[in-house]
Amino acid sequence: MVKRRATDKADDLVIKDKLPLLYKTLTPMTPDRHSDLYLSEKRDYQFAAEANAIPLTCDEFSQALQHYPIVIADSANPIPVALVGLKQGQNDYVMPDGSWKPGCYVPAYLRRYPFMLVRENKSADRSILCSDLSSTLFNTSGKEGNALFNEDGTNGDTLATVLDFCQRYDTAAARTRTVMKEATDLGLIQKSTVNITRGETKARIEGFAMIAEDKLRELPDATIASLVKRGVHTIFAAHHLSMAKFSDFGGL
Repeated sequence: MVKRRATDKADDLVIKDKLPLLYKTLTPMTPDRHSDLYLSEKRDYQFAAEANAIPLTCDEFSQALQHYPIVIADSANPIPVALVGLKQGQNDYVMPDGSWKPGCYVPAYLRRYPFMLVRENKSADRSILCSDLSSTLFNTSGKEGNALFNEDGTNGDTLATVLDFCQRYDTAAARTRTVMKEATDLGLIQKSTVNITRGETKARIEGFAMIAEDKLRELPDATIASLVKRGVHTIFAAHHLSMAKFSDFGGL
């Protein structure tokens, strides 16, 4: 069971609909209500222990492909994910002590948690820094971790770093959505399955999608040249190279 921190009932959710993966609450961060919060310096990934697929941005593909298969969540809005476990509800990369598997890349989605930038509404230009206050990364003792706000109510160095990371993450996520939309418009995304055999053990992995290599090769030369020039073809190639990591799962 993933541990969560108790939250103040007065902290209303800024998101009323379905919350993003792994987030249990999302509350705007304000100095008048959260000046006593401290953020732990030690990362604990127990909150992701039951997630076998973690969202990725295209900017991360070159690092992630060294450790995980990168597949596309089969949905109306395709999202690339790092497959971190073959079984639903089981993340093979979260260690018993809450650390991430040594030497393996930690997706930015997890490093951003428990924070997230949320638009005030769908048409708003401004985003608000929110957090999942149920996270055990927060404490109010002040004995460990870093204060989020200065005594005068301004953002502390830690919160400034968090805000910068969230902004850069959102920029990368926007680029990723653009790439996935282009892949969709070109008809490149299709459902797929992978069959893995290790000795006498066999596994069939399904329920995801991929960029179809045959459809990619069939594109007009001018379209392929454009993808290459803009670096999109390299992103697709990293996705394909990552498929070799299916054979690394220890559960087989």
